[in-house]
Amino acid sequence: DSKMAAVSAKAGAKLLFFFTFFSTVTIGWQDQLQVKAIDSPTDEEIFHFQQQRELEPDMFSAPSTHRHHHMGDMPRFRLDTAVLKVNTSLDFPVQIWAVSAECYKCNMSFITDVDPTTPTEPLLMQTSFSTHISIIKDNHDGTNVSICSYDKVFGERGVYQMHININGPDGPVSENKYDCPVFADQDPVDSYIPILVAFCIYVGIILIFLASRQLYFTIGRSKYAWFIGYFPFRETDRLVNSDLGAPSASSTSPEDSRQPIQNHTKDKPSPGSMRRLRSLDTFRGFSLAVMVFVNYGGGGYWFFKHSRWNGLTVADLVFPWFVFIMGTSIALSFRRLLKRGTSRLSLLWKVIERTVILFLLGLFIINTKKGHNSWITLRIPGVLQRLALTYLIVAVLEVVGASAEDRNWTSRMAPVRDIVNYWGEWLIMILLVTLQLVLTFWLQVPHCPTGYLGPGGLSDMEHYNCTGGAAGYIDRTIFTDDHMYGHPTTLIVYKTEVPFDPEGLLGTLTSALICFLGLQAGKILLTYTQNSARVGRWIGWALATGAIGALLCDGRQNEGWIPVNKNLWSLSFVLVLSCFAFLLLSLCYVVIDVKQWWTGAPFYQVGMNSILVYIGHELCADKLPFQWAATQTHASQLASDLVGTTLWVLIAVWLHYKKVYLKI
Repeated sequence: DSKMAAVSAKAGAKLLFFFTFFSTVTIGWQDQLQVKAIDSPTDEEIFHFQQQRELEPDMFSAPSTHRHHHMGDMPRFRLDTAVLKVNTSLDFPVQIWAVSAECYKCNMSFITDVDPTTPTEPLLMQTSFSTHISIIKDNHDGTNVSICSYDKVFGERGVYQMHININGPDGPVSENKYDCPVFADQDPVDSYIPILVAFCIYVGIILIFLASRQLYFTIGRSKYAWFIGYFPFRETDRLVNSDLGAPSASSTSPEDSRQPIQNHTKDKPSPGSMRRLRSLDTFRGFSLAVMVFVNYGGGGYWFFKHSRWNGLTVADLVFPWFVFIMGTSIALSFRRLLKRGTSRLSLLWKVIERTVILFLLGLFIINTKKGHNSWITLRIPGVLQRLALTYLIVAVLEVVGASAEDRNWTSRMAPVRDIVNYWGEWLIMILLVTLQLVLTFWLQVPHCPTGYLGPGGLSDMEHYNCTGGAAGYIDRTIFTDDHMYGHPTTLIVYKTEVPFDPEGLLGTLTSALICFLGLQAGKILLTYTQNSARVGRWIGWALATGAIGALLCDGRQNEGWIPVNKNLWSLSFVLVLSCFAFLLLSLCYVVIDVKQWWTGAPFYQVGMNSILVYIGHELCADKLPFQWAATQTHASQLASDLVGTTLWVLIAVWLHYKKVYLKI
């Protein structure tokens, strides 16, 4: 009993660690999104603006014509917004221009006119990032005078007052000629409190469950404890294959497929066939659970949404991790099938069959939801389509190069036989990555600079429609604009006008690389039987891929030769995410399969039914009880998204208890 209590306490501690770390991680070297070094709009920008205003006066008319409230009324708050009221004591009109720090290299945009003879309507300002504000006087002769210029971080749902004065509000005490102080009329709310509340609720649920489970094992099975014993957090008698080739414990130890699991010394033999490797299912299930959460909205928080262009957020981590662990599963599954005597031709046919099914599921089930069922505008790329093509590339390599037994384990190459035994696969993968780099940096894209990696739009007015460079050009050429994703992450901030698909063709080559690195993680499991050898090599790969990725992006968000970019699946992005994946796999393996401090529940049940959970959550989006019409607050949005995610986790747990699994 005391041993069980210790295990339960350790499991609770591990769950707390996972939740705390992965719900707050955002890459620290994002440079805090520094804005472009600009104090005010240039004379050329203002002159261009005045010309547009004369040609299209309706576009730049008073803000009140574009709002749904009366002059002086408070605009409706939306997520991550604040209200700014502007007052002036000047005797001449001025203009307010602004740019968000989120918009890298963007020019300032006109916001509103401030006329002393006309009340200025309250403005709705974003609060997620710093805003650079500039107040200028337009002399209407091609020149302007800067009144004030500064950076401001607004708090969510705060109401602010800006006073534009001569020599400050209290007379000639300012060093500058003008003063534009901003102060809060209504204090902002702390938008992160809902995360803390949700964290405490889930911790409470975990503690209650652990206490109930301990009570069940203490009092034994009785008619009063059936509801506790129902929870299926124990070994299932049936070992099944998860979709896309799940790990089989029998293939993890080629020399002795019957050895029992050892968990006392790091140099003991690794887990054998007596139990399934839950760490791999847990890895997959955790990635998928977070994917469901961010797809449902992530509570409306910016760090649970995909990066606008360069950089990393929590939402950018999970899909590459899913691709990584798919590669690990391929290695283990194919070894098991080859040992059973399955022919390579049969394996190839199974690979093609799975690829076609995955692609068609994505094309006709996922891409046609919410009424998108027109052949004219059907989106061709997608998440499952990317998985299908990535699986095809890596699985075909493994069909050709895999072996049923370990080789060279007695030669001088034994310490690196997990690589040299498959040198042909490595050669082909290097050629594919080289092809991706050549197309990215040397393909001639009409009206765009060679090797362009930017978002276009407001960040580069000269190359406004060059979004994604070669990657976007290839997709628009092959799929045409009508069959691509029409709402890319660049649309809102950068105001881009051309479609861009984050699951496009060129990025498939680098997604195959992260899947191949996952395949390498699986080969380490197959080749080495000692836990220390496995974990040591995984950590070594993490250090290598992380170092190369950091070198390519110069350890910063928007700099370096190849910035970290999820939209492009850039090489640095894939390597950095592979680093994280190797580390997470090492942690899961040690905690779950070696030390057995945690069973992996409830994530391993999600991992064993990943295709069902993914398709189900997509089809049930915007449907009760998985999602509901939440109000424009983080608390309401977070509640809706967490409930939807939790329901899918519980569904996966129940299906596991019933031994129901969807395989492809």
